[in-house]
Amino acid sequence: MLDPRNIIRSKRKNLSLLVNSKGELIVRAPIGYPDSRIFAFIKQKEIWIAKKQEQIRSNSYLNQNVANYNTYLFLGVELNPIISNEVKKITLRNNDMLIPAKYPQEKIFGKIEKHFRKVSNDIIVDRCLYYEQQLRLTPSKIVINNNKTRWGVCTNQGLIGINWRAVCLPPNLLDYIIVHEFCHLLEFNHTKAFWGVVNKILPDWKARRTHLKHLNWILSLFRK
Repeated sequence: MLDPRNIIRSKRKNLSLLVNSKGELIVRAPIGYPDSRIFAFIKQKEIWIAKKQEQIRSNSYLNQNVANYNTYLFLGVELNPIISNEVKKITLRNNDMLIPAKYPQEKIFGKIEKHFRKVSNDIIVDRCLYYEQQLRLTPSKIVINNNKTRWGVCTNQGLIGINWRAVCLPPNLLDYIIVHEFCHLLEFNHTKAFWGVVNKILPDWKARRTHLKHLNWILSLFRK
């Protein structure tokens, strides 16, 4: 059953469906789009929806505390949010995320997302520049994106894009994503030659790729 509160209308042209990290169906629809057409579309996609929800329920790697925003992941470490009078901006200290007491309750979630986006830009770009020097490969541009389904992308124009949520992952998985995309500068498709290049840089890439697949639910965070 679709919760009516999960129908998000905005100035968009197309209808889209998303099953979030809690297994909830989220519908994004144009303003004025008829409910009857929304439910007809959901009916058409019910097998896909059920499959996605089952994947989430059966995913032993799903961290319910993180999925429900009771805690937050940063470089693979689970952080406890704590309201504090000691800080003037969001501050990470050991396993805690200190949140200024001056922030209105209704704005805390947005402030946390803004903080993660900011630090992700610095950390991810820094790692990209590290591998650019190590591999002597230069992308045409490095961007931090908000892709719904992918951790990284490399275009045939040499642009490398990394999802900002990668900053939630353990450092070895962040590095795998970056190396993967840099290798596409040499081999654009996932050929045997491509994986051979990846293997020379990260001999344990298969284990990292498997681990990353188990953490794909993180891609659905901060999409309310």
